[in-house]
Amino acid sequence: MKWSVLMVDDNPAMREAIARSLVRRGCAVTTAADAAAAIESLRRQSFDVVVTDLNMPERGGLWLWRQTLALRPELRGRFVLIASEPLPDPRSMELFLKSERFLLKPLSLDGLWRLVEEAMQGVPQVATGSRAAPPGSAGRARGAP
Repeated sequence: MKWSVLMVDDNPAMREAIARSLVRRGCAVTTAADAAAAIESLRRQSFDVVVTDLNMPERGGLWLWRQTLALRPELRGRFVLIASEPLPDPRSMELFLKSERFLLKPLSLDGLWRLVEEAMQGVPQVATGSRAAPPGSAGRARGAP
């Protein structure tokens, strides 16, 4: 079974490089240059995973995620957000990080593929980094900095 992926990035070179990488791994990929075009694609067809850039002109990846879940709630847990620093205020990403995946640029195509596979297999997302401990938990996760 071929997975269908919607790849959204305003940078044509990045969008095409990621799309080619996913096609080589057997995915059917649709690309969009911005969040508005992505919403149009989501209205026309269903996708298994959405890979999107966080920072895009006008409407970014978080806006796209919120709109997508209203349109296609079955895609919760099926987003991979790609971002470059500086990152937005952590509070604005808190809800996203509870169910979705996140990758910092410069990205590894193999690392991206692992996140797409996890999303497809329904592997629960575990936040990593300095905010790994769930709110209200005592202390930090063992081994965390």
